[in-house]
Amino acid sequence: MTKKALLSSMCFVLSMSIVLSACTTEKKTEEPAQATANSTGQPAASTNNNPLGKYDPPITLSTVKRIDSNLKLPNGQTNEDNVWMKAMASELGINIKTEWVADASQYDNKLNMSIASGSLPDFMRVNQEQLNQLIESNSLEDLAEVYDKYASADTKKQYAVGDSIALKASSVGKKLYAIPNTASAIAGAGSPLLWIRTDWLKNLNLPEPKTMQDLFDIAKAFTNNDPDGNGKKDTVGLAFVNGQIGDLGIYNGFHAYPSVWTQDASGKIVYGSVQPEMRKALLDMQQLYKDGAIDPEFAVKDWGKWNEMLTSGQVGISFAAHWFGQLVHNLKVRDPKAEWKPFLVPSIDSDPTKVTLRSPVLEYYVVKKGAKNPEALIKMFNFYYSITVGKQANQENYYKFMYDKDDGSIQYVAFAPVHTNDATDIAFKQMVEAFDTKDASKAKEMDAKTIYQNATKALNGENNLYGWTLYYPAWKLFGKIMDEKLYVNNAFYGAPTPTMTDKSATLSKLEFETFTKIVMGAAPIEEFDKFVDNWHKLGGEQITKEVNDWSKSVK
Repeated sequence: MTKKALLSSMCFVLSMSIVLSACTTEKKTEEPAQATANSTGQPAASTNNNPLGKYDPPITLSTVKRIDSNLKLPNGQTNEDNVWMKAMASELGINIKTEWVADASQYDNKLNMSIASGSLPDFMRVNQEQLNQLIESNSLEDLAEVYDKYASADTKKQYAVGDSIALKASSVGKKLYAIPNTASAIAGAGSPLLWIRTDWLKNLNLPEPKTMQDLFDIAKAFTNNDPDGNGKKDTVGLAFVNGQIGDLGIYNGFHAYPSVWTQDASGKIVYGSVQPEMRKALLDMQQLYKDGAIDPEFAVKDWGKWNEMLTSGQVGISFAAHWFGQLVHNLKVRDPKAEWKPFLVPSIDSDPTKVTLRSPVLEYYVVKKGAKNPEALIKMFNFYYSITVGKQANQENYYKFMYDKDDGSIQYVAFAPVHTNDATDIAFKQMVEAFDTKDASKAKEMDAKTIYQNATKALNGENNLYGWTLYYPAWKLFGKIMDEKLYVNNAFYGAPTPTMTDKSATLSKLEFETFTKIVMGAAPIEEFDKFVDNWHKLGGEQITKEVNDWSKSVK
């Protein structure tokens, strides 16, 4: 369970014309396949108008792959020879040729070189900037027609979430240039939940927080009042990673929305980090740091060191999404009395706190212009969703394609030629229903079953699985957020504007450094006012104009 926090706003509107030459190729080349049984127990089908139809004769597609060098490969499998590649060949008649493989840290650079030289594979995974460049150079197929014709019900269900914003993020006008890699909008909403050591609350006889002042008092008590009872001053109230300084849920409690674009009362789109609400939030955070309630080393704390603090029992408050539970298994093993609980961030006033929903798009899969059988990309997604959330998402296929129970490898990340997340959040909703009704049969999806089963084991004493128990309360809160509309949408989901492309790195650095200095007391709060002024002068004013022009163009 990885942080999908790492989400960015994606999609754009450009004005250009692309000549489509290969979308109708399939009609001429496809032939019905024989109705024989395939390896997943389903009958082979005619490719013609069939989302999972098999090519006969088989076709070959070229691609390039990004891998994580730290990911363990299941025994006997390689990037070129594995269960997914074999299934694509046997089920769909698609043979995949990998032209090159690169570590995640080198993939973008290597792909940029391929783009610059015009040496592109048939399909590939690209980021936002690469997608922009490929569209501008007229290098991609328009997939709108083949998506409409070949996308399965499972595939279309995923991309219909949130008014089909993921597909809009991959389109220019009526032309669809990519199939997006998506994530849950709510689960990827930065660090929206407040996590507190409730055993420490009990030890200090403190109530659960109802107001922002309650939260501040708890943070100070966790630092100064020996909440773990060991007689030492070795705990801290609030700890977080240096990169989270502009993405903490606590700001939402001040009705501040840093790093995203929101609508003001007049309907204009404005940048959250330069609004007055952010000034108040930073001022109070500065005081909390001065009071010693914030980890004094947050500015140099990476994910590993933060996790070490959690595991060693030094921290009482953090901000994160539902995946936070996966970080505290070892703490529970070391200290069976340790208990964490998620809360909605309390508000600074009588208005409820709202979290920011991010764009669900992480990156994109594209087809090179002129490639034969562009519909093959859609078919691969159909197969992927059939295995992961559709009719073939059974336990046998889960352990065959998704998760190696012998060595713990997460295979779909490493091997599936295309993959995304379940944007519908079905598994989590089923898990919540199973706990609410105490009926395990409600957890039908494999991820729902896994969470429910592991959480049940943890509740029965297997502390090494403790983190699984925290998915339920986290997703109960997510349900409340969505049902009661306690969120604001990021108002800009377009491609980086021209000035964003030129100035974003400079402005982001300015923002990060300013916020860090203010919180640490290295700069007075008046530094925020200078930051706002400089942000506008250094490109922010022009970016705001471009964002609002974009907004008018998509209405």
